[in-house]
Amino acid sequence: MKSATHISEMDEQIQKTQNDLTIAREQENSGQILLNLRKLGQLFLDSGDAPQALTHYNEALKLVADTEDKEAHSQILGFRGVALKLIGNYSLALQSFRKSNAVAASINHAALTVDSYIQIAMIKAEMGETTEAISNLSRAMAVAQEKNDLARKMRIASLLGDNFYKIQAYDKAVDYSVLGTEIARELGNQAAEVSFLTKVANIFLLEGEIKSAIGQYERALKIASKIEDRNAEINILGGLFRAHALEGDVRLASVYGDQVIHLAHDSKHSEAEYSNITAFASFLAEKGKVEEAIPYLERGLQIANEQNNLDLLADMYVRLGLAYSQQRLSAPALENFNRALETTRTVSDNRTQARVLSYIAALLADDGDYQASIKTAQNALTLAQELELPELMAEQQILLAFNYRDLDQIANAAKCCAEALETYKSMGDQAMIERAEILYKELTDLDK
Repeated sequence: MKSATHISEMDEQIQKTQNDLTIAREQENSGQILLNLRKLGQLFLDSGDAPQALTHYNEALKLVADTEDKEAHSQILGFRGVALKLIGNYSLALQSFRKSNAVAASINHAALTVDSYIQIAMIKAEMGETTEAISNLSRAMAVAQEKNDLARKMRIASLLGDNFYKIQAYDKAVDYSVLGTEIARELGNQAAEVSFLTKVANIFLLEGEIKSAIGQYERALKIASKIEDRNAEINILGGLFRAHALEGDVRLASVYGDQVIHLAHDSKHSEAEYSNITAFASFLAEKGKVEEAIPYLERGLQIANEQNNLDLLADMYVRLGLAYSQQRLSAPALENFNRALETTRTVSDNRTQARVLSYIAALLADDGDYQASIKTAQNALTLAQELELPELMAEQQILLAFNYRDLDQIANAAKCCAEALETYKSMGDQAMIERAEILYKELTDLDK
């Protein structure tokens, strides 16, 4: 959000340029009219008013078409394309960028030729036409390489890497990210170097080349720390946590997991803090360190409350409930599950509500409160049926069977088990079919 001071300065610049344009019109000074129209177009673009920018660029385009200044013609077509893109008219924006490209090519203006190719590629990428985007970027790269325009080569390398990543051509994505790293180093652009190294590391991690990923992350972290790029550090530390977790190094994963959470907190980056809390807490729980996870989950709950985000709040109540359940602490587990239930009802999240009911039903059964467990499991089953969630349906049917068995209501238990068996058959889950058949036989034998 722009500050009041910035908005005031922008308004003053716009007003001054509009006055200058009025004077130029009165004097019929076409050169000054064109100059002020272009300036106003840029000012309106900078202020976020794309329709006004487009109006001024359209008028400028009519004037420049009558001149021999093809460079200005190409530039204005490009700016007009940007305004059209911001408005959301991709079809006309593409036309404008293509015309800009043709004019630029006719006068061998490399920079404008490259820039128009890049803009075309970016629109094609947003439209989901990744192959077309790559084709235009490749043309841009050929021109930039011919002129050895390092800044543009670096930008194109970044975009090519991203687009090859989208189509899962990871080798190509790595190649262009490595090229980008080399150019960034040559330009002395350390922030860009960090970004490229991190991209390479992310791809290595995705492909299971964990040691290579760690090496790239560590190189990136060293530079990011040197230039105090906190956002980059958060991304890299998160990558190092995931890499060491996948490698099975609990000690280093714990070190980096804790570091990224604290850095995100210190940087007031609550979104990154929350996402890393959920990942780190899950990791600790998987490693049997549930007690260590709880303080992090409590912090996650605090973030959700601070943001008044009911979806995050429900998610964290569920996570805390599960953590306490794993520790066999029924009271705090039930407290958090019930809060999750209340929150999911508020936001009408029936899917999560059904899952929470299933957790509560299981917890009540473990505590020997079979009647309450049956009532809750039936509610969960009803929701699961409405939502067509067969796995959850079968899970509740089996839980009901066990509850009825423990209450010596064998006929009801057998009925619920038979229903579970039919559900598993509809799912084609052979392993669970066999287990349900064994339980059903045991119950029918007991009922004889």
